[in-house]
Amino acid sequence: MPRGKRTVFGLFCQKSGNRVGTLRYHKQDKMGKGYKEHTEGMKKYCPACRERVAVKVKEERHSK
Repeated sequence: MPRGKRTVFGLFCQKSGNRVGTLRYHKQDKMGKGYKEHTEGMKKYCPACRERVAVKVKEERHSK
């Protein structure tokens, strides 16, 4: 039995706007840390820019 719903977040390149990844988080974890603190300063590789770039996080949907 699930204890709480997690939310799916899409990671998008700030330069080109391409989707570069996906994360699933609870809105707030047990320590009171939200998803914005988890993704702060995160960088991912963007194939279009061909470099590691800062990402923008957008909420997409709740998982079941």
